[in-house]
Amino acid sequence: MTTVLLASVLSSLWTVAAVLDAPPSSYLLAWFGIVLALIDLRHHRLPDALTLPLGAGLLLLQSHRLGEAAFGAAVFGGAHLAIRAWRPTMMGGGDVKLAAGLGATLSLPLLLPAAILSSTVTLALAAAKRGRAVPHGPGLLAATWALTTL
Repeated sequence: MTTVLLASVLSSLWTVAAVLDAPPSSYLLAWFGIVLALIDLRHHRLPDALTLPLGAGLLLLQSHRLGEAAFGAAVFGGAHLAIRAWRPTMMGGGDVKLAAGLGATLSLPLLLPAAILSSTVTLALAAAKRGRAVPHGPGLLAATWALTTL
């Protein structure tokens, strides 16, 4: 059942990206995003074996603006690292690594909207789960995909 759901969501995201003539990063985000979101929702962890290649791939796709992409990765990842250092129970290390990779694909004006939208998605998930602990990774992935695709 999970495989069917995964394939359905992935094909839907790719169709939207194709219709909107989205950048290649949208397709990479869709593929890794669905898999990472499912893992994070189920196991509350984001494995380095997926987050690090995603970050590297997103950075490589931004080679035409490498300086800005590296700065975006440092700022977005750094902001999440600061939150983790301040309140370690609020965010895992996988979220920090994921945020750094995702920051590479976001333009600088989109970093704040990405943080707000990802937090909104996470809060909506928490409301749906009636206050139980929810991971932040799906919110980060959904917000980044939406902002880079739409």
